[in-house]
Amino acid sequence: MQGSSRRLRRGFFGGAIAVAAAAALIAGVTTSALSAQPKPSAGTHHFGRGYPPPGGIYTGMTNCPLFNQLMHESVEFTACTAGNATTGSIKIGNITTPVTNPVNVQFGFYTAANQNFYADVVPPPEGVSGFLVTKPDLIPESLTKMLDCPSTNKVVESLCQRAKRFGKFGNTVYALAESDGAITNFALTNWTQPVVFQLINPLLGRDCTIGTLGDPVVLHPSISITSGQEYVDPDPAKHPDTIVLATQSTASDTTFTAPGVTGCGPGGVANVAVDEALDATAGLPSASGVNSLTLTGTFNIAATSASEDTSLTQPQDDAAILLSAFLASVGTPPPSASHAATARLSSAQLHQLLRHLGAGG
Repeated sequence: MQGSSRRLRRGFFGGAIAVAAAAALIAGVTTSALSAQPKPSAGTHHFGRGYPPPGGIYTGMTNCPLFNQLMHESVEFTACTAGNATTGSIKIGNITTPVTNPVNVQFGFYTAANQNFYADVVPPPEGVSGFLVTKPDLIPESLTKMLDCPSTNKVVESLCQRAKRFGKFGNTVYALAESDGAITNFALTNWTQPVVFQLINPLLGRDCTIGTLGDPVVLHPSISITSGQEYVDPDPAKHPDTIVLATQSTASDTTFTAPGVTGCGPGGVANVAVDEALDATAGLPSASGVNSLTLTGTFNIAATSASEDTSLTQPQDDAAILLSAFLASVGTPPPSASHAATARLSSAQLHQLLRHLGAGG
């Protein structure tokens, strides 16, 4: 893989940083760096736990851990990712929920010494809970339908009657995906992400979930890239070897399994009957191939690889350069549809790059 990556750095995009960033996306992640909150480097401006929202080509990259000391230890590049899915659906058992609220995934990664093109993932400043940020989405089925009302079980039938009395407020159920650990095995085309799905309804209690903390639903999304562009920082003298790769992508997974629901109902042993009723109508637990996830939107990466640029005085701090580029972009409008990118990458070009990097030679 190293020889293939070296050749592509010289020729595919016509610039070392673009291929370095792409190589990081393709390469597997060996370790998730879950460190305590770091202190900013001396001489930098610290804005609370992060930095002002960047603009220009960096628009949307609001939650990169650039103050984490690990990000300053790169030997080839430091990068920030920002994925934002705006449409899609998730099917768990028999229940399909349209995704209408944006699903935002952000984190950073860098190459450490002796990693051989592998990178370490660093979570957002708030920790692993910040890997995935979204809002509840409406489940099409009402609570009475999910409970298969009326019921011969007294506990379940009591919820059925209360849901009817409360009207829409008591009969509406939402699903909320929450992160339950680090993203691992990260590459441009696939990764592993543990999540818990909370079922939200006032009659189901606060702990009604599919998957639990410590025993989550483990997703394995695979990305299909439809198009992409490369942008170079507008001040290359101050921010050398700094680029943004912007893509339109779809993430999907049909391989994950889903357990039964747990913790739903009025509490205590009474929850058992409610859990069983929900499982029966939802078809849970469900095996691999029954469930599915599809999320479509943008997946962008900003990266600096000055630390491996032999034309520059070394050592270079890639994270400090990338942070400086973010700060310089504050208030700048994002690129318009007519904005001239350094390179516009077709789907065929992107997949050619993936094949070369994955071929190992």
